[in-house]
Amino acid sequence: MVSQTIMWTVDSAMVGHVGKTELAAVGLGGLLVFTLYSFFIGLSYGLNPFVAQSYGAKRYLDCARYMWQGLYLAVASGLAILIIRQFNPWTVDLLGPAHEVRTLCLSYINIRMASAPFFIIHYYYSNFFRGLGNTRTPMKVAIVANIANIVLDYFLIFGIGPFPTLGVVGAAGATFIANVLSAAILAAISLSASHRRRYETHRHWRLNPAKIRSLLRIGTPIGVHYFLDIGSFLIFSAYIGRMGTEQLAANQIIIQILALSFMPCNGFSVAATTLVGQYIGARSPHLAKKSAYSTQKLALFFTGAVALVYVLLPEFLIKIFNNDPIVVSLGEQLILLAAAFQIFDGIQIVASGALRGAGDTKVPMMLVLGGSWFFFLPLAVLFGTVLERGVVGAWGGATIYVVLLGMSMFIRLKKGSWQRANLISRNADEST
Repeated sequence: MVSQTIMWTVDSAMVGHVGKTELAAVGLGGLLVFTLYSFFIGLSYGLNPFVAQSYGAKRYLDCARYMWQGLYLAVASGLAILIIRQFNPWTVDLLGPAHEVRTLCLSYINIRMASAPFFIIHYYYSNFFRGLGNTRTPMKVAIVANIANIVLDYFLIFGIGPFPTLGVVGAAGATFIANVLSAAILAAISLSASHRRRYETHRHWRLNPAKIRSLLRIGTPIGVHYFLDIGSFLIFSAYIGRMGTEQLAANQIIIQILALSFMPCNGFSVAATTLVGQYIGARSPHLAKKSAYSTQKLALFFTGAVALVYVLLPEFLIKIFNNDPIVVSLGEQLILLAAAFQIFDGIQIVASGALRGAGDTKVPMMLVLGGSWFFFLPLAVLFGTVLERGVVGAWGGATIYVVLLGMSMFIRLKKGSWQRANLISRNADEST
């Protein structure tokens, strides 16, 4: 997850030194792309608990069966995103950025989204391997893809050697190639001799509507959860963008810096999903609970350390992305709020991941639905516009929201009713 953060950070940092307009365009475009992807990314996370519980129950062939059904959903998801891509000009206009930001943003997202099928396939393969407890394979592939992205960013953004100076377009092109590369490598590994021997990944490719329905039943609430969460941040960023380019650039920098905490906490969340799922599949709910609390402790330790870095090095972190005095001044104020924000964000990310391992996805979805649209956005407008505190006030409202969400998600985890869940029937014949 850190390596995925690096890809986004490198894009933003390199483009940020081209100009603040380019930084604002890539920031808004990246958030828009992630929002449009978010439902399908969340849907892919529905694969993990089924693979994990099948693995815990020693039903290894079912792991491959679920993998293939997930890949069919991945292809359908990728095609859906390509259709959505046709409406990009209308979507960007709805956000109302400045004209120069709009033009660059549109160029960026059109190229990024062309690789959507490969990006979503990468997510399904990653969730398959993580369900098996194999988190190193997705990590290694992500590192290879990131090295490719960094090298291509350098040459394509700045026009090094024989390459033309492409700026924002170069950043998008580098990410496109990295997405294709990661999907291809993961596909090859899934069909390697060791996986064919243990899981028969080369055999169980037949379409299974019942398993697809099961994946949709668990994955759809996760997808809605992600879409509502990221979508609210997209609207929040559009609201900030109407305050000015400097405010939008500072907002993008803070979101980017928060990714240094957000994505690693997603890693702890994946660990919680996998371990909870495997232990529930193995009929060991007490170990599932222990895993959930262990990952929460690790995440709290990590986010506490990150908060300390934010407080001690605010100016240094902001200037990695942009040196504009107004942007730096705003960013230094926002990063102090981000220090508290990311601690409670980590709590809710890991708690929802643990609940996901048991198949408890509907209640987390409802918490995000209520919080993001009835607390987060109204609070941002209240502090930002009504009380005239600008971008700093808007982020103050966002921080209050995420504190409430983190506490609510942890209370749901602590109740423990999820420990009795089991997504698979241990009495079913593995050969069916």
